[in-house]
Amino acid sequence: MTQTNKKLEALRTEIDRLDDELLEVLERRVSIVKDIAAAKREEKVDGPIFRPGREANVMRRILEKHSSDLADEVVARIWREMISAVCRMQKPHSVAITAPEKSVGFWDLARCHFGSATPMTLHKSPMVVLREVSSDPSTLGVMPWLNLERDTWWVHLAQGGETVPKVLACLPFTPNRSGSFEDLTALVIGQAEPEPSGNDETLMVLVTQEEVSRARLNEYLEKTGIPGYCIDSRSPVAEEGDWLHLFQIPEFVPEDDPRLVDFKELVGSGVIKLVILGAFAVPMKSE
Repeated sequence: MTQTNKKLEALRTEIDRLDDELLEVLERRVSIVKDIAAAKREEKVDGPIFRPGREANVMRRILEKHSSDLADEVVARIWREMISAVCRMQKPHSVAITAPEKSVGFWDLARCHFGSATPMTLHKSPMVVLREVSSDPSTLGVMPWLNLERDTWWVHLAQGGETVPKVLACLPFTPNRSGSFEDLTALVIGQAEPEPSGNDETLMVLVTQEEVSRARLNEYLEKTGIPGYCIDSRSPVAEEGDWLHLFQIPEFVPEDDPRLVDFKELVGSGVIKLVILGAFAVPMKSE
């Protein structure tokens, strides 16, 4: 055996050893997750099926710390697969995807985020996904976004209520330079409460009896100290219906934020209600 062959053999042996070590660490991580699930059962803790804020911070930390020659999207996919798999071990869930067009793209967004083992279904109608998520707390929905002239599903979230889903995450969270569709963005909804990650955006809807201009609404919002702006207003379908105004706010706004009370007072007596649709961690950008 030549010197070169001996060196290659030694390197391959080291790779085999590291593979065994990686597998051992992975199995230890899985074991800890099982212990956490058992502890929750003992304490009768009924946690959410999806922790988007926690997951966002894990991904941010890993990708900031990562310094090897592996592409960021490869590292992100490895961790997303692991996070999704162990989360399903604690609380099984499935994903229903709305894809009126670019079906392959929306499916790929969901699969990259929720992992290869998560059960997923594809639907053309957002109403089908809304019904599935509203009727089953273990189902998450993926809804097209940033296509406002046709994104009307958020109107149904403005109803509020115990089983009405909330916005929990935005996809894609990590960039993928190996393949993408132009302007393809989606929001994840589910029967859970959004949680802050430290860098978030909130969506909320103001329902009014009469039309109010976006400029005036943005002025009132600024006066209360809430950043953001009205991105869409929907006129009533029926003559006696209500107006719905959608706001995007570049921070996490809880439902008990006192500034919301000030905002409603500024708008005046025509306010019917204000609903926080949810919030999501701001996606990471390519470097």
